[in-house]
Amino acid sequence: MGGRIVNVHRSGGLPFAWKVGLIFALLGAGCACAVCYAGLVMRDPGFAWLCAALSVFALSLFAALLLAVRRHMAATLGRLSEVIASLIDLRDREVFSVAKDDMLSKIQVQVLKLTRILRANNERLRAERDDIRSLISDIAHQLKTPLANLKMYAAFLREEGLDAERRLSFSASLERQAEKLGWLLDSLIKMSRLEVGVVQLKPERCGLNDVLLTAVKQIFEQAERKNVAIAFEPERDIELSCDPRWTAEAVFNLLENAVKYTEQGGQVTVRTYRYEMFARIDVSDNGIGIAEEEIPRVFGRFYRGPHNADQEGVGIGLYLSREIVGKQ
Repeated sequence: MGGRIVNVHRSGGLPFAWKVGLIFALLGAGCACAVCYAGLVMRDPGFAWLCAALSVFALSLFAALLLAVRRHMAATLGRLSEVIASLIDLRDREVFSVAKDDMLSKIQVQVLKLTRILRANNERLRAERDDIRSLISDIAHQLKTPLANLKMYAAFLREEGLDAERRLSFSASLERQAEKLGWLLDSLIKMSRLEVGVVQLKPERCGLNDVLLTAVKQIFEQAERKNVAIAFEPERDIELSCDPRWTAEAVFNLLENAVKYTEQGGQVTVRTYRYEMFARIDVSDNGIGIAEEEIPRVFGRFYRGPHNADQEGVGIGLYLSREIVGKQ
């Protein structure tokens, strides 16, 4: 890392304590000279005593003033120490009056601003740490089942006396579990990269119809196997700024979810609408639908409805769609 060297020069002046001592000595010497002049030159004892009394009074007044300044400085430094302590403890504590427009009040205002910034950063870091901990726990839970299945089928294949038909069946099951694990890992990688900001979306001007057709082509084979029709009904071609690859990924996840929960012979419809400031994409189907109480949760990470146990999936697709759209 490059840096800048800053030269610090000591001031050529005397320290503050030396300056005060020098003033005190000069004042005392002046008073002594006045007394000597009155007594020796003017030969007036009364005036000499008056000069001596005034000198003592002046020296006493200076000493009292110096003591008061010292106490005031000690008190001010003590309160500044409290301000610094509140910064260290990240507490909003007003030591100096905010009604006064002096330097100490201004310093306190800046310290309070810094305290709030540091507290917000700490809260953000704590939230990110909790999210990472939750993500790791969720990933470990999702990987547990397919890994256990792989171990089980591998153990079956090691059995002696296994006939060719069962060996082929176990091999096919092992392959399906490996494909499922690969798909799960790919989804988890996408999700984690989006969450931690590794993936940087790159918006560009593009036609919305082209983006949607890319997603439709990706889901077409799966829909055809299930005899589900895909209807694309665009209002007209809409140009907008978005990341075409990741936006197509978000729409594909919606279409995949629609096809998965639509019965054979059903239909999934994609419509677009143009507004003044944005475009809207509707994906609808005539499948089993979503219960009203589930609507706020369907886009949550790893959420699966209570009636979806017979369908494969781990609850990542809709969450990915929300993250992709939300980042644009």
